[in-house]
Amino acid sequence: MAQIQVVGEALADIVDGVAHPGGSPMNVAVGLGRLGHEVTLTTDLGDDEHGALISAHLADSSVKLAADTYSQESTSYATVSVDGVGDATYEFSLSWDLPQGVASSEAQLLHTGSIAGWLAPGCEKVLEAFEASPADQLRSYDPNVRPQLIRKRSTAVKQIEKMMSLSHVVKLSDDDALWLYPGWDCQRILDHILERGAKLAVMTFGARGATARAKNTEVMVHSRPVKIVDTIGAGDAFMSGLLHGLLNSSLAQALTTKGAALDQSELEFALTQATRCSELTVLTSGANPPRLEALNDSLQAQIS
Repeated sequence: MAQIQVVGEALADIVDGVAHPGGSPMNVAVGLGRLGHEVTLTTDLGDDEHGALISAHLADSSVKLAADTYSQESTSYATVSVDGVGDATYEFSLSWDLPQGVASSEAQLLHTGSIAGWLAPGCEKVLEAFEASPADQLRSYDPNVRPQLIRKRSTAVKQIEKMMSLSHVVKLSDDDALWLYPGWDCQRILDHILERGAKLAVMTFGARGATARAKNTEVMVHSRPVKIVDTIGAGDAFMSGLLHGLLNSSLAQALTTKGAALDQSELEFALTQATRCSELTVLTSGANPPRLEALNDSLQAQIS
């Protein structure tokens, strides 16, 4: 399994008055840890009850916290509301900074996403880490836009597109796409991301599945119908499943090798694994990505 460094926010999701560990990058780190990878999370926690909750959750999923994680600030949180069909909306109370910056790492993969990629002052430290990343280190990014936190749209879009240009893999939801590029269709958006410099652009469509496009190939995988409890963490589970699939195939090396083509069948299987992780997550309440055994059982059941 791969060594992975994830950089980004960890916060408490408050659902019906109960705190649960959350934050998109943290959820991705947990998903990858549960899939058997060696993961370190660089984040910003307060030395408080919510910080202790998150720390215990990470340890349970074999995710290490980077040094200098704790600050004098309180741990950020989001109040989550779930509607009648399981879709979640969020109201945030947070800050994002990394006073010590991001330590360089020998990890095979560097991932970030969501608030960490565009909220100052921490976003500048994340950008610096991606700019300093060695050429053979796979870099991935999920914008996971939170419009209610964005004060100036043009500044956020510029920062997001800069992060896209520094990443080999970019995954965004159809909601992200609608906010970033209103009026554009899927093909135009994926092409635009590739033109920015990414090697693989992926768009998710909730219950309708996902599409992945690279320079010389494109695949689409449909989701299976499942009973949705809520969608909290579903996109993050997809991201961890996708990265797991890339790292366990020839795709990771191809993505960091100039001119290398991606194997279409391997890409389809990676997208299938991502979709299965998302499906398994929505079957339970909260951001609860599957462990490796559950993912493998789901894939085997599909073959059978």
